[in-house]
Amino acid sequence: MKRVLAIAGSVALVTTLAACTTSPSSTSTRSDGLYPASKLVTTTTAATKTADKVTWALSAGEPPTLNPIQSGTDSSYLVNANLCENLLSLTPDFAVAPGLATSADWTDPTTFTIELRDDVTFWDGAPMTADDVLYSLQQSASPTTGSVNVGLFAGVTSMAATGAHEVTLHFAAPDSQFRNALATTAGVVFEKAYAEKAGQALGTSSGGLMCTGPFELKSWTPGKSIVTTANPHYWNGAPKTKELDYVFIADNSTLTSALLSGEVDGAYDVPTSSAKTLSSSKSGALYFGPSTGSLSFGPVADSGPAADPRVRQALNLAIDKTAYVKTVLGGYGAVAKTFSLPLTFSGLPDAAIYQKGYDALPDYPVDLAKAKKLIAEAKPEAKDLVFAIPAGNQELLQSATIVQAAGKKLGLTITIKQLQATDFAGLFYDASARKGIDFIGTMGYLNAPGPITNAAFFTMPQPLGLFNWSGYSDPEVTKHLTAAIQTTDATTAANEFVKAQAIYDESQPLVTLGAKYSSVYLSSKLTGATVSFAYIGSPWALHLGAE
Repeated sequence: MKRVLAIAGSVALVTTLAACTTSPSSTSTRSDGLYPASKLVTTTTAATKTADKVTWALSAGEPPTLNPIQSGTDSSYLVNANLCENLLSLTPDFAVAPGLATSADWTDPTTFTIELRDDVTFWDGAPMTADDVLYSLQQSASPTTGSVNVGLFAGVTSMAATGAHEVTLHFAAPDSQFRNALATTAGVVFEKAYAEKAGQALGTSSGGLMCTGPFELKSWTPGKSIVTTANPHYWNGAPKTKELDYVFIADNSTLTSALLSGEVDGAYDVPTSSAKTLSSSKSGALYFGPSTGSLSFGPVADSGPAADPRVRQALNLAIDKTAYVKTVLGGYGAVAKTFSLPLTFSGLPDAAIYQKGYDALPDYPVDLAKAKKLIAEAKPEAKDLVFAIPAGNQELLQSATIVQAAGKKLGLTITIKQLQATDFAGLFYDASARKGIDFIGTMGYLNAPGPITNAAFFTMPQPLGLFNWSGYSDPEVTKHLTAAIQTTDATTAANEFVKAQAIYDESQPLVTLGAKYSSVYLSSKLTGATVSFAYIGSPWALHLGAE
């Protein structure tokens, strides 16, 4: 599940961060024990020297697929970011920029036109054409391909190649969120001829890929590694790293040891419990950057205690968020007001409107007296609740334990249920799997700028309310979010969203516990990697090379 969450801070701060390509992060903290946001960086200095081979650890383990339209895991995104490019790209400060498209925008309220670069080739030397782009978009929009992006094309009525380097889409109504979605795998491009020949095997260890990115997929040995090599004909300049290999190390202690020993050269999302050790290492450097990632919990049924906003409000008021970030995230994060935070909109045209709306939201400090009063008013028929998390995730286990303790103070008994990865994933797609569960704890993120669609996921009626399992409904919220989506005017979208947010925030459709900073560890011999969470949708290793 990808959720809109980001670090707290001003637009000015994020703008300052965009220019930061500085030294490694230290482990010094503020007086409250949290890592200073002023020390975050968005990228490291671009390499000027060549690196023959870099070994990169995937801290989330082996990807289930490299088919870009089916990629929904951290590992898949991380590898694909260097292989298969999107029509638009993310800059390190999480703004949208041209990618394979020189422009992509509305030519009238329901017509969207994409103009393509004319100097792009696939790894096999074939030129990228409008037919390749059209095919890729059709695959991404199809409900029969396993695409994770189907919902983003819900308003499209037709699409066609309207020139040698042009594709045009028509919509039933304006869609303010579609353009930015093209900076995600919704806008990914792969070679039509290769994909048709590969069929269902596309993106597997045997089927391979054919894309345009700075690195080419050479081999994938299941359970061992993925080998990629530099694309010497890349349209945006050849990479400094000749070979980039990925190994799968999901165990925290094993990953830390591998980084310290030099067995692997780098990794994203390193264990926060190892931050001090990694920061003091002489063999490498640890960097922290702004991110849209956070930890939260929400209801999964339209009946029972968790479906009552007052129960969620009470739990929110019973948790010390500063202590949470310090304890669970080791201080490497920020207290979040809500699940639509500044990094998600800092690069948008009307960021000031979003920021003003965010700043106007209450802070929700700990207030046990008010929390107990809310529980007394709710009079929940059942006081035994089940809180589901994925097995093996220590941050979410700690999170659930803190919520459990908060519930106890309010007279609620919360049982933590750890589910295996496949069972936990099933909760998001199978209503029957959620039976007997009240809350679900998640680590989520947004992989494209803009908070509107994600807010709709939790507050709008189905089918747009994909994760609105509690049946939250407010006519005013629906009205404002619909208006925010069905417009091509950025100012209108921002104002309508802020109005909706001011209403639904009180009900806490999703309780945000804390925002987690992006992190990357680099061997002392390397530089050039993106640090901010923009690595999720851009070729983060393009400038990676020797120090």
